[in-house]
Amino acid sequence: MQTGLIQTARDIAKEQYDSYKNNLNNKVFPHFKGLTTVRFDKRSISFKHTPEKHFEWWANMSTTHGKVHVPITSCEKYFKLLRAHSFKCVQLKYRKNGYYLNVIFEEEKPIPSQKDFKHFVGVDRGSHNNSATLVVQDRQGNILESNFFNVQQMLEKRRRFFVLRKQLGKKKLLKEIKKSKDRERNYVHDVNHKISTEIVSIARKYKDCVIVLENLKGISKQMNFGKKGNRKGHSWPFLLLEDMIVYKAHRNSIAVRRVHPRDTSSVCKDCGGDIRRSPSIHSVCKTCKKEYNGDWLGAVNIVRRFFFYMSKDLGISGSCPKQGKDDSKGSTIAPTLVEALAHRGLMVRPMRI
Repeated sequence: MQTGLIQTARDIAKEQYDSYKNNLNNKVFPHFKGLTTVRFDKRSISFKHTPEKHFEWWANMSTTHGKVHVPITSCEKYFKLLRAHSFKCVQLKYRKNGYYLNVIFEEEKPIPSQKDFKHFVGVDRGSHNNSATLVVQDRQGNILESNFFNVQQMLEKRRRFFVLRKQLGKKKLLKEIKKSKDRERNYVHDVNHKISTEIVSIARKYKDCVIVLENLKGISKQMNFGKKGNRKGHSWPFLLLEDMIVYKAHRNSIAVRRVHPRDTSSVCKDCGGDIRRSPSIHSVCKTCKKEYNGDWLGAVNIVRRFFFYMSKDLGISGSCPKQGKDDSKGSTIAPTLVEALAHRGLMVRPMRI
């Protein structure tokens, strides 16, 4: 076997094992069965353009039986990318009685450093009323724009899928259960793609922008709301939405930062008093009696907590943060809970940075 194929197979196995080690909620040890993905790098695959032949594009791939030359088809848009850019790697996948080549390109995008941030997009993710709430602020804390992404329709559809699977389970229709899971997963991915695209498109309107999220890693371990509440919480795709926001933001030269999530919707943005929040979205300050939308207040305070991190120089990131849900070294997260909660006084009056 060609050395490049052996090394890429080793890389795939190592990535799967590292993902298993870093995800404490995953109890299934990684294993490979059936037709798994094959990864090629520039040593083991190349592309050739032959406009004089019936198939204009051909792939030359290394296999266990030597080099093979196969014709490839796609739309003109992707062929233009193949001509204009150098690819990083290629994945060969078998899906629905056909073989597909996923060509991965790497492109450097300039991301503003923390000292250059001028606009801040706070995103509060929820599972009860709104799947995401967005608030745009400037350095002085002025509210420039707000937007809400309702989650009720997705929750209702997922509830119906759950009821359907219970009925199918009583009839032992395992194949139908798997199909319903696939349909639900595709639906959730589609909804999160639309929400993340809209969030990034709003952030693109503002120069030197940063999207600020809550660091919700490990939050599922703290859920104890009963059988029904836990099922709803564990099916909340907050990390999926975060991953989509991060890679789309980086693709559009927008920085992403994370802050400690505790009490972001429990502090009044004007007086710093405690918030009395009903089971619904309605919130009232106990001190000044001002009324808020709880999710909107959370998005505002996420940005103001980030203001505090910047003013205290807590964990300033570089200009190119690591893409993905795992934070790179130096990313903006409160080092301790005491420092995370010390932002309450700052929320009364945003500082000029």
